[in-house]
Amino acid sequence: SQYSRLRQRAIAASIADGLANAVPPLLVGLAVSTVANPSRSLLARVGFKTVAGRLGALGVISAGYWVGASLLEYYRERTASELADKVRRDLRVRLYDHVQRLDVATVEQQGTGRWMAVLDGDLEEVHRFVRHGGKPLMTIGSNVVVVGGTFLTVSPLLGLIQLFVIPPVLIASQRMLKPLRARVIASRDVGEQLSGMISGNLAGIGTLASFGAEDDQAERVRLAADEQLDVSREANRVEAAYVPTLRAIIGGGFVTTVTLGAAKVMNGTMSVAGLDTMAYGQLRLMSALARGGTGVEEFQRTSAALERIYSTLDLQSSLESGTQSLPSHTRAGTIEFRDVSFGYDPREPVLDGIDLRIEAGSMVGIVGASGAGKSTLLKLLMRFYDPQNGSVTIDGLDVRELQLDHLRQALSVVPQEITLFSGTIRDNIALGRPGASFNDIRAAAEAARAHDFIAALPDGYETRLGFGGLTLSGGQRQRIAIARALVAERPYLLFDEATSSLDHVTEAAIQRSLEQLRVDRTLLIVAHRLSTVRHADVIYVMEEGRIVEQGSHDELIAQSGVYASMWRIQTGEAGAAGAA
Repeated sequence: SQYSRLRQRAIAASIADGLANAVPPLLVGLAVSTVANPSRSLLARVGFKTVAGRLGALGVISAGYWVGASLLEYYRERTASELADKVRRDLRVRLYDHVQRLDVATVEQQGTGRWMAVLDGDLEEVHRFVRHGGKPLMTIGSNVVVVGGTFLTVSPLLGLIQLFVIPPVLIASQRMLKPLRARVIASRDVGEQLSGMISGNLAGIGTLASFGAEDDQAERVRLAADEQLDVSREANRVEAAYVPTLRAIIGGGFVTTVTLGAAKVMNGTMSVAGLDTMAYGQLRLMSALARGGTGVEEFQRTSAALERIYSTLDLQSSLESGTQSLPSHTRAGTIEFRDVSFGYDPREPVLDGIDLRIEAGSMVGIVGASGAGKSTLLKLLMRFYDPQNGSVTIDGLDVRELQLDHLRQALSVVPQEITLFSGTIRDNIALGRPGASFNDIRAAAEAARAHDFIAALPDGYETRLGFGGLTLSGGQRQRIAIARALVAERPYLLFDEATSSLDHVTEAAIQRSLEQLRVDRTLLIVAHRLSTVRHADVIYVMEEGRIVEQGSHDELIAQSGVYASMWRIQTGEAGAAGAA
């Protein structure tokens, strides 16, 4: 893999560090042997004949061990940290790229909280385990190796007796780890819901305050927190019992070592140093097991996190990209909706048999009451969804046959819900065309009537915005969004209630700018406010998912139908007539 060498270095360093951590019992045994039986000690047998020589050698060995162990731990920490950082970075980039390429319907259905739990929380779990979680488990493994080797060297019989401890340890681990993992996953899911609730409440804190709903929402958060507490308590109960259970089992082996080992020392078949090394080694193993609880918990949490990460990567978009390209990205073509029917739930249609034609280079308005299906038309054109029946075409090509990125790079959209991103105002305007010059950005802002208020800010176009641009008014955000759509220089401009927060003077000025920008462009304007589309070439009137009227403003007024009635209401003529 891309970091296989780094992974190998990290694993080797962890193994070496774990083995080094298991060495102290051997040093203690060497020291006891040197003091208790100096003439027959290991140091005496390798050539250190004097007391001073043996003690000096013991000191050098001990000092060398601790220096070496410290350097080895430093190298392990540095290598593991580098590996953890790279794994987190690569997974985050891969996950984000995958999620943003899923179809919009899938992303919206899951909600922001779910995606952030994976992109942030789960990745942090993996990072933590790669960096720290394996160390307790490696320490346990290395202690098992050293203790086992010591027993086989000093007393094979005692080592054989210790093997009877292994089956109970394995059985206890198997029976406890499975429910622990299930409870960890449940705890994480409940925590994700709680975090989503809290983040949503904080984002809408003004709405809660205006309705005086703080107490009710605080109670909802308390109930959700209580649920998380109950689920976490169950996970903690199993986790808390895991390590003591293993220690109790291994403790039985320690009792055997002490009693049988002491008997062997008494009858002269084992040295005091040998017993001390075995006993101290087992105590180190039990201590490692106590710390291993953290490693087990991290392993279970990381397993659950990886399961969610890879299930996310396995998600496939329900919309497959086509293979064809638009004939031109610089010239607008004809858009047609042919007998289009669609429902977010197929059993509840939002659009029913829509036939609609938008000529190249024209300005077309779509109006109607809320819920009539106006914005849904734009989503089908952008291919966020596919119709259940009928087709949407551009230049005679079904959008389902077009490459998704090629289709969307031909469209500039000002959505109903304006999203501004963290960064400067200049960055936000240039979102669809990152290489745009400052002159182009300023020209787009002037056309959108945004330049004056931007220039009045302390840092002008370099003013930094937080996510959402909440320091700006709704009208200011809309004007930046319009500038963003204009600077992208795409042949199709889609406006979804794009001027709803603007005053009539500003709206009229923007309309005049759009008239000048219509060369080689098609404008499709969804609006509730009829003054927005008054000068459109054709206006389609929607009602309950159907087109009930179409024509120019003057033609629709003359028909005295739905549009004329809406116009009278919005201009106050209906109220004046009633008063008269």
